[in-house]
Amino acid sequence: MPNSEGGKYPEKSDRNSIFGGMKKGTDIVVDNLPDDFFGIFPLNHKLPGMDGGYFQPNLFQIVWFTESTEAEHLIDFEQHPVTADTFYCLGPGQVHFVSGGPLEGLRLLCPIEMFLDIVDDKSRWLFNQLNNDGIVVSNEVLQVLEPLSQIMVKEFQGANDPEIFKAYLKAFLCHIARSGPGYSISYGKDAARLHMLFSIVNKFYRSEKKVSFYANRVGLSPKRLNEILSQTTGSTLTAILHYNLITHAKREIGYGDKNFKQIAFELGFSEQAYFSRFFKRHTGLSPEAFRRKMFKLSKHSGQ
Repeated sequence: MPNSEGGKYPEKSDRNSIFGGMKKGTDIVVDNLPDDFFGIFPLNHKLPGMDGGYFQPNLFQIVWFTESTEAEHLIDFEQHPVTADTFYCLGPGQVHFVSGGPLEGLRLLCPIEMFLDIVDDKSRWLFNQLNNDGIVVSNEVLQVLEPLSQIMVKEFQGANDPEIFKAYLKAFLCHIARSGPGYSISYGKDAARLHMLFSIVNKFYRSEKKVSFYANRVGLSPKRLNEILSQTTGSTLTAILHYNLITHAKREIGYGDKNFKQIAFELGFSEQAYFSRFFKRHTGLSPEAFRRKMFKLSKHSGQ
């Protein structure tokens, strides 16, 4: 972990308090984070857009817990443990929630354009929204990431050059990927089609539910499309469509103020009852029960 005052690199036992002196100049004074924002902050630092413990920036983010706690920790409303030296990599629009006392660790943020400049086949997998499991890194990797994060903090609080920060972030991601699940996403010759596919899915998943619609748009058969997706993401198109629908529904139910009929209609369901059955089948909770659960969590966070 970085020492904001510089000097000797702190021992692991000192990591709990090394961010206490971060400069006040790192505070952001806008209503929400702009899409080109980048930075590195202590987890306890409240950023614009945080609401009742929830945070949903249109940015890539890396959440690094340096100490285990019993805090309530959700990613897209699914529970995940807070374990020492664990990293969670989130994509734009994913909802992050954490509450339950002081937290030790870091939050790194970068815009989509910066991410696309530095991502490779190994680090791309870390941000697969279908798998939000944490990555526990080895002590060997920590010995690199801790001083590297210290350098990133100094750059962010000093010259704050985006090109230099980007270079550090690329190295940071590469080292995390070494401790990752061992998968890689190599699009190869299908890169253009898959890039087009993901754009089409993001645009139409609420209104188009058939695999054939997307396969036709990218010039592939449904079978071949699912083969490519299985190789690159470990999932099928139907699973991706369902994931997007459920995640969007969770965000609207748990984070918004629309009624269930509005949400069902916006997600392409002709009847609220059909939407409720779909939601419960995938989450185990009715929309009403899920909203109550999220309200209790938000109230409990005290933020």
